Amino acid sequence: MPVASTSTTPSLVDGHVSYAQAEKAVNALSSYAVKARAQKEDTELIVKEENVWLVVATKSINPEKKLKPIKITLPNPLIDPRTTSICLLVKDPQREYKDLLETNKIKFVSRVVGVTKLRGKFKPFEARRQLLGEHGMFLADERIVPLLPKLLGKGWFDAKKQPVPVCLTRKDLKAELERAVSATYMHLTQGTCTSIKISPLPSHTPSQTLANLLSAIPQVVSNIKGGWSSIQSLNIKTSSSVSLPIWSCELGDKEGQRWDGVGEEAWELEEEGAEGAKKEVKGGKGKKRSAAEAVEGGEEKAVVSEKKVKVKGPRPVSTKTAPAPVAAAVVPSPKASKKVAAPTPAVKEPKKVMAGTPKKGEPSVEKKKTASGAGKAAKEGVVGKKGGAKKVAAK
Repeated sequence: MPVASTSTTPSLVDGHVSYAQAEKAVNALSSYAVKARAQKEDTELIVKEENVWLVVATKSINPEKKLKPIKITLPNPLIDPRTTSICLLVKDPQREYKDLLETNKIKFVSRVVGVTKLRGKFKPFEARRQLLGEHGMFLADERIVPLLPKLLGKGWFDAKKQPVPVCLTRKDLKAELERAVSATYMHLTQGTCTSIKISPLPSHTPSQTLANLLSAIPQVVSNIKGGWSSIQSLNIKTSSSVSLPIWSCELGDKEGQRWDGVGEEAWELEEEGAEGAKKEVKGGKGKKRSAAEAVEGGEEKAVVSEKKVKVKGPRPVSTKTAPAPVAAAVVPSPKASKKVAAPTPAVKEPKKVMAGTPKKGEPSVEKKKTASGAGKAAKEGVVGKKGGAKKVAAK
């Protein structure tokens, strides 16, 4: 049923958003959700509820990512504890907090799970997936929130069922848990788009959805750094519909408009980038010119270093007449010579032999003298024998 506007309603919400525009968008989404659900009931056995999301687009990215969500109170709670199961994640020992809930007569919490159970019983993927499907909302002791992403995995974040932090040391524990269940939460990321769940359809009527939307807008804006001056647009949508705009900032560079303060930063960055590009181009041209001058006319440039020898070959000869190429002498280093050319056989110079020093395999000088003396004596003996024989023959 469409929302009936009254004369007592304000024309602007928080001084920016048009009430009439928000009302039209809510009525259009509600009628679309009813038609889409009727079509799904004909083809699907189980039809899930769709949620209305408030989509906030900012002009710049958020400088930091916060793990703890921001609480947004709503006049009409998103979850009915009588029909939706709620699970509470606590510190050890688990029995202590079960007794605490019984003492405070808190009956809308269906299950209590300790950290030890998460590390043991619910460590397998199948067990964690079953726990995620059994409960519609998860509350967690704020002291164990930093441990939960590693213990639970990404399934909770993909299903938009991130555990809501609560303080279990409050005196009025029942009121603390009731406020946590009746509120919605904004998870700030390091992007430019944030979505906040504000109403389930068709559980909520269009009037309840509109009341939640008008209550959430001022709280969301107050928790964004810069407020309205940092917001680019506000839209609402369901999980399967297009985004319907309810507010958008004006285009321009004046205060509060789209390019307020953004244009100067963009121009500065653009100028810095242009200057850096010019420097790179200048440096590149200088290198090319020096290389061209070095190899002009087909000359080869030899770059000799202690470790490597880099030889740059000739560039293609232009149509202009150029002198005959002259090969430049390359002085290879001892280490690089093995890589540049094949080793040439070295010519061994004859070793200088000192006088009186025998060669390999030759007898020493003393041995030579003794051997020569013995040879002379033997020759004389032979000659003497022959001479005696000649003398005897003559006689």
